[in-house]
Amino acid sequence: MILLARPRQSLRHWLLTASVTAVLAGYGVLLLTYGWLSALDRREAHTQLVTRVEALALRGELLPSAFFGSDVVAWIAVDAAAPAPSPPPPLPANWPQIPSIGHQPKTLNVVEAWSAGGHTYLSSVRPLLRNGTRFNLYVLKDVTIEIQRQRRNSMVLLAFAGISTLVTAALLRPVLNAGLRPLELLGDWMAQLEADHLQHHRLPLAPQPQELQRIAAAFNDLLERLAVSWERQRVFVNGVSHELRTPITLVAGYAGRLRRRGGNLTPSERQQLLLIEEEAARMGRMVADLLDIARSDAGQLCLQRQPFSVEECCLQVIERLRPVAGPRLQLAPACCDGPFPAQALGDLERFEQCLLNLVENALKYSPPTSLVTLAWESRGATVVVHVLDQGPGVAPADRARLLQPFQRGRQLGDTPGSGIGLAVVDTLMQAMGGAVLIGAAATGGADFQLILPVVAPSPAPIKGLQPSTGPAAPAGRS
Repeated sequence: MILLARPRQSLRHWLLTASVTAVLAGYGVLLLTYGWLSALDRREAHTQLVTRVEALALRGELLPSAFFGSDVVAWIAVDAAAPAPSPPPPLPANWPQIPSIGHQPKTLNVVEAWSAGGHTYLSSVRPLLRNGTRFNLYVLKDVTIEIQRQRRNSMVLLAFAGISTLVTAALLRPVLNAGLRPLELLGDWMAQLEADHLQHHRLPLAPQPQELQRIAAAFNDLLERLAVSWERQRVFVNGVSHELRTPITLVAGYAGRLRRRGGNLTPSERQQLLLIEEEAARMGRMVADLLDIARSDAGQLCLQRQPFSVEECCLQVIERLRPVAGPRLQLAPACCDGPFPAQALGDLERFEQCLLNLVENALKYSPPTSLVTLAWESRGATVVVHVLDQGPGVAPADRARLLQPFQRGRQLGDTPGSGIGLAVVDTLMQAMGGAVLIGAAATGGADFQLILPVVAPSPAPIKGLQPSTGPAAPAGRS
């Protein structure tokens, strides 16, 4: 399997940068090629010049004098047994003074380039044979003007290359946007997928570009497999939960009946029956939680959304848990100062279930002598109920994970738990249009927050205005 590294920036920006870089690289190659071809043309022109001068020399028109031009000087020298470079004749006044020996060619029939006094020259030496006498023909050409012309043309080409690159980048942006639009539509469509509707959603293949059709087909095949797996899992959980409710109810009922009617039971046996009854009740609640999760996944969890008093619900939860929690459960001082006017919109019974679950977890996972505080507040258009404990707290990296089924904190040690309580709370709160947040308490523990929308208060009537009863009857004439 070949894994491609994800680019650090967006794909659109990466493609635009790569395209502009490729255009600049192309212009760079073009400028280098232009410079190479210009140098090659100068050498070929110098070779042709040497050939013409050689023809003049063979006809005797250059012997024994030298040939001068505006940018060319040529002269001949008799070749001895051990020839040495021949100095040029006295140069005209418009020629710069150049070293006479150091820059003359050392190899026959080779064009050499060199610079002196701010000028660039091409020079070569060619052997001649005339009337049995061997000569060497020296040709020196000043190519400074040609090189300056080449550099000027290169700068013009470079400027036009920059302008062309900007125009290319401006034209590439809408082209890339249009080319990447199918990917954006595919991402938007994927973002709308939900686990409850996997079997009904498939990506259409016809409007997709040819390059994306294979990806769309593979994604549809993956959706098909996921839908089948999800449906099997949901049917299994739903079926098992329904099948477990009856035997658990029977076990709890018979254990309670035996404990109440067993007059000849020892204290140990009564304790064992009570333990069976409590564990059966706990299993019953767990099965009910699994059913809620299964119904939510199937889109069949329907909750009532009616106004209810958050204050009364919180006080009722405190009273219900008072025999179990004792002095450990307390109210925040600010909540006891006066009535709490907020009316939340949700299911009273299910909200009470969520609050009981959070308070029981706080009592369970906190030290035995620590306090659990219940508080509530209005926050804009929502009401927030806080359950504050003094336990180990929840790490920020674990807060989102704890709201998933069968996930537990990493600092719980050997404390038993199923890992579905917080998932059920999150499921029920979302079904009521609310949310669950996990934060850090000021005491160092966890701060579990239940958030619900509040009922908008009806506008108060304006003083001095009476409701209209219809148009007034016309007054009679006297």
